[in-house]
Amino acid sequence: MAEQGKSEKGKLTGNINSLFGRYTGKEKLEEEIGRLNSHIAELEVEVGVLQKRMDKCAENEKKAVAAKQAAEESLNAAEVRIVTLEHELEFLKESAPLQAGYRLVEPLFLRRAQAHLQSLSSLRSASPDLLTVYMPPGRSLSGEAYRDMPAALIDPEDLQLIQKTDSSTGYVLFYDPRHLVNELLVPPFPVGNAEWSAGSSFNVEPLLKLMGREEAALVVVAHAGESLVAYSRDSREMDSYELVRSNVKSKHSKGGFSQRRFERLRDEEVVHHAEKARDALEKLLESLQVAPDYLLLGGDEQLAKMISSGIAEDIPRLVSSADVHIEKHNVNEIMKQVLVLRRYKL
Repeated sequence: MAEQGKSEKGKLTGNINSLFGRYTGKEKLEEEIGRLNSHIAELEVEVGVLQKRMDKCAENEKKAVAAKQAAEESLNAAEVRIVTLEHELEFLKESAPLQAGYRLVEPLFLRRAQAHLQSLSSLRSASPDLLTVYMPPGRSLSGEAYRDMPAALIDPEDLQLIQKTDSSTGYVLFYDPRHLVNELLVPPFPVGNAEWSAGSSFNVEPLLKLMGREEAALVVVAHAGESLVAYSRDSREMDSYELVRSNVKSKHSKGGFSQRRFERLRDEEVVHHAEKARDALEKLLESLQVAPDYLLLGGDEQLAKMISSGIAEDIPRLVSSADVHIEKHNVNEIMKQVLVLRRYKL
C-alpha cells in the first residue's frame, strides 16, 4: 500500500509539473531555447566559413597590391627603356654618316679585346709594311709626330675616313696595305703617346697595357628616370653604388601646345632627376678615402655631363661609347659594359 501511494504521489507531482509548465509556457521556452541554440551553432559554422573567406580575400588583396607595385615598376622600367632607346636611336642617326664608311663596327669587352689583340700580334708580313699608329685625343695624322710616316701605305679613301674619326680617348690604327687587316680601335682609356711604327708585325703592347689599367673610377651611367652613380677601385668591379630613380615622362609624340607643355614638364623632371643624382654623386665622392683617377660617363652623355657638372672638375673625364643598360641584376657587370674597346673595320 505504501509503494502504491508513492507511485500515485509521483504521478500526481508529474501531472502538476506538466500542468504548471503548460500554464507558464516553460516547454515553449525550452523549445525556443533549443531552437535558438541550434541556430547559434549554425551561425557559428557560417561565421567560420565567412572568416576563412575574409582571410583569403585579405591574402588576395595583399597579392593584388604586390602585383600592382610590380606592374608599376615594370611600367616605369619600360618607360625608361623607351627613353633610352629613343636616345640611342638619335645617337645612331647622328653617328651613321661617320660609321657608313666602315665595314664593321662592334664593341669588344675586355677578355675578347685582349684575345683579339693577341691574334693581331701573331700576324707576320714578309715586308716591313704593317703600320701601327697610336693617336692621342685631339691629335691628327698631319701632326709633327707623324711627319715621317709613309702616308702612301694608307689608301686615300681610308685615310680620309680615318681623319674624320673623332674620339675622346684617341684611337689605334692597325693597317695592312694588302688589306688583310685594316681596322681602327678606340680604347676606353686615352692613348698617351703619339707614335707610329711600320714592321713585319703590329705593335699591340701599348694597347694591351692600356686595356690592363687598374685605376680608381667614379662612374655615372645616366638615363632619364634611372641613373647609376658608382665607384670602382680597380676599373673592374663596383665597390659601392647607388641607383637613382625618378618619375620622368616619356617623350610626347603629338604636336601643338600640349606637346610644348608636356616637354616643358618633362624637362623639369629631367632636371630634378639630375639634381637628385648629383647629390648622390657628391655624397659618394665625399665618402671615398682615395680620390678616383678618372670620372667615367656613360648612357645619355648630355644628362651624365649635367649630373657631374661642377663635381671634381680636376678629375679627367672619359665618355663611354658603349650601349649601357641599368638593371638590378647587372650592376656588377656595368664596368665590363662601359670599358669596351670599339672596333672599326675598314
